[in-house]
Amino acid sequence: MFRRTLAGGLALAATGLILATAPAANAEIYAPYTRAAAIVNANGTLINAKNIINSRRAAAGTYCVQVKGRVNVADSLIQLTPRHARRVPFIAYRSPSALCGNQENTVTVQVYSTITNRPADGGFDLAIL
Repeated sequence: MFRRTLAGGLALAATGLILATAPAANAEIYAPYTRAAAIVNANGTLINAKNIINSRRAAAGTYCVQVKGRVNVADSLIQLTPRHARRVPFIAYRSPSALCGNQENTVTVQVYSTITNRPADGGFDLAIL
């Protein structure tokens, strides 16, 4: 009896270990309370998104995130979260910016280094509420 219980417990533990080490599938962002959201890499590529057309790196520390037309960024609350240590994405322009070619419905994000206080490449999470 004890042997069967022990073997069953070990089998369950091994199954859990195998499942825990499997890579996670890349899915769309589940963000029911945001109008748009994006996970942007340091090189400007879009990792995951909701209601986002594309993103790109315009210059060192400057990113352009183009939002779908059904989301009006001009009257939105924008929340930014850094994805890398010592990088702070704290400037977001909601109106057309010259940094992104005055493109309509585009959010311009500038990321700064906390060490040099200058623009620096760094990934970020963007939520448009």
